[in-house]
Parts: sequence; C-alpha cells; structure tokens
Amino acid sequence: MSSNILTIDLTKEMERFLKSKSKEFNLSIEDTLKEILNQQIDSRIDLGKGFYYDKVLKKVFDRKNQDVGLTKTQMAIFNTILKSKGTIVDVEVIKKSAWKDKNTSIFTLRNMIKQIRDKTYYGLIKSHSSRGYSAGF
Repeated sequence: MSSNILTIDLTKEMERFLKSKSKEFNLSIEDTLKEILNQQIDSRIDLGKGFYYDKVLKKVFDRKNQDVGLTKTQMAIFNTILKSKGTIVDVEVIKKSAWKDKNTSIFTLRNMIKQIRDKTYYGLIKSHSSRGYSAGF
C-alpha cells in the first residue's frame, strides 16, 4: 500500500471533533479520519449521471449534492427497485411496497415512475413491458 502524505489545516472545532472520534473509535487520528472517509464513501450508491443515493440519509441527491425531494411513496418505489438491482421487479410487488394494501392502478404507478424520472433522469428506472421495472444504472 502506498503512503500518501496529506496536510490539512484544521479549525480548533475540527481538531476537537477528530480527537473525540479518535477516542470513540480507539484509533489514531489518521486512522479515524480514514474511517470517517470510508463511511462516507461506502454510504453512497452511484446512480449515474451525477446522481447518488445516500444510504445513511436515505435520500437521492443530484450533481450539485441537492436532495431531489422524492416523496415517501416515490422513495418506497425507488427503494424496492434499488434492493432488486439487476432483476426486474414485478409491478404488483412495487405497488404493494409503495401503497401497502390499497388497490392502486397501473396508471398511478406509471405516474409515480415518471415523477421520479423527472426529478432525476429518464434512464434511472427501466420499463419492461408487461413485466415490471428495474434499475437502469
């Protein structure tokens, strides 16, 4: 493993925070900083086109690190598709996760998918005619 030297000017507040975390993690300050950076990196799922999902915050962010503002129902749809990345998710499975026991029309689901795409980008969710939806990233 190569050793890179990085010099950072920390404020007193940042230094206190790092020392506090260092004690909490029982690590050196350098290893604590690495751990904090790894947690940040590992908490993000790249959705393509500059968008990402933060697993800790449970939100989707755009290229400018702004929350795209998915509603509770839109997040339920997105999370159902995200959990099944690589496979097609049946329409009924998505409807049940987003609306529980309500009898929701396919048109309502399609409208929600369109709204998610409008807030992100079209290719984020792929349509599979008569079968369902899948992640497009």
